[in-house]
Amino acid sequence: MRIMNKFETLFGVKESKIKSTCIIMPFLKKDILKDFGIKEFSKGRLYSTGSSELFTLIHTGISASLTGDAVLYLNNTSCKNIILFGSCGLIESTKDIKLGTLITPLKCLSIESFTEMLSGCNRNWSVSYPDKNMLESFLKTNNQHVKKVVCASVGSLNLEEENIDLFRTKGIEAIDMECSAVFAASKHINCRAMAILYVSDILIEKPFYMRLNKKEELMINSSIKNAVRILCDFIKKLSL
Repeated sequence: MRIMNKFETLFGVKESKIKSTCIIMPFLKKDILKDFGIKEFSKGRLYSTGSSELFTLIHTGISASLTGDAVLYLNNTSCKNIILFGSCGLIESTKDIKLGTLITPLKCLSIESFTEMLSGCNRNWSVSYPDKNMLESFLKTNNQHVKKVVCASVGSLNLEEENIDLFRTKGIEAIDMECSAVFAASKHINCRAMAILYVSDILIEKPFYMRLNKKEELMINSSIKNAVRILCDFIKKLSL
């Protein structure tokens, strides 16, 4: 009788298959695996996993707990570098940052608790940071393609709009649901981490529940393909 391996059960692959750089994706867009050069993708109880020659991609599902746990489970693998790749919402568009723009958080406030967000009692949110050296290395060649922002990870889509003024007073420019958990969990297991997010909605102008027109869809899809290219080029440099 085969002894159950917890990691393999959860991720669909053995720990030994995890490469030194992992891309964490809360959800997968159509053709993204092909674009990344991943031919085999294994489904586990919680996560799905596949690898290219240079990195491992892990599909986690959406939420801070799922993504944060996925990072923690990597503790006994060969993973040393973690890149969160997903979507985010802007508080409002600017001259340089709009729908489809690629952004990278310089820091991320943790507003992950639904209950705290609902009560509005706690305004002294903790802050998580990407790895400074990793981010600096990335920005050396991608500063023109990816914009730097202050981000917050929230625990409710419903409560986003009524907190717009609060976000502004805290200097928050973009919101997602996973970034702070990935940064915090990566630090906990002594891995370097950063994030690349593409703007998929804008709270004031184009909230997440509004349908995108064809032009907007093409803009976002083009941005995702550009991000794939940028990530692959960067990971090649990490591997040298």
